Amino acid sequence: MFNWSKRRILGPLGLLLWLAVVLVGGQQAVRAQANPGASRKADISVFGGYSFGNPDYGPKRNTGGTIGANYTRFFGWVVSPSLEIRANRTSGYLLNEETLSAGVRGRSDYKRFHPYADVLFGGVRLSYHYPYFPPNLHDTSSVLSVGGGVDVDVVRHIQAKFDFQREYMNFGGNGTLPNNADFTLTPNVFTIGAAYHTGGSKDRR
Repeated sequence: MFNWSKRRILGPLGLLLWLAVVLVGGQQAVRAQANPGASRKADISVFGGYSFGNPDYGPKRNTGGTIGANYTRFFGWVVSPSLEIRANRTSGYLLNEETLSAGVRGRSDYKRFHPYADVLFGGVRLSYHYPYFPPNLHDTSSVLSVGGGVDVDVVRHIQAKFDFQREYMNFGGNGTLPNNADFTLTPNVFTIGAAYHTGGSKDRR
């Protein structure tokens, strides 16, 4: 697995995907205003929540938060495809984990419940804590995140979010740990939060 720097992975990729979401979403909003009786073709959502889980490094759990955004396109399929970008930061006993990733998501709609699965790719930065490590010690790596969850309608435009991600990180012996250790981490991250949808919760065909 490649051990790219966080800046090289996240800067261009995150910017391009964010611009795509904003531009396409803006076009959809203009069309919806011009023809309010038409079926909705797309949705933009933003989400955030409290995150916790096993960092796969050290004896205790990490806690923190996650934020992100989705652009979903409706084609009348059972599964609606989305582009997703998300960032999370958790801290714990021995280290902080910061990730920024983007990828694809598939979502279905069953009345008030909207299950989904996603595959995301990006970068991670680990920052190790005093007094167990030298000051300013950190590592960076690419990260693959595979997960899913369910959004549940609460009121119009607002959903409760329950999300799980399993992350895969390989530092390939190029990190800054003592003895240039080669190690792989597979942390689990759970998030409980809320999502806001610009056009409601599902395709109204």
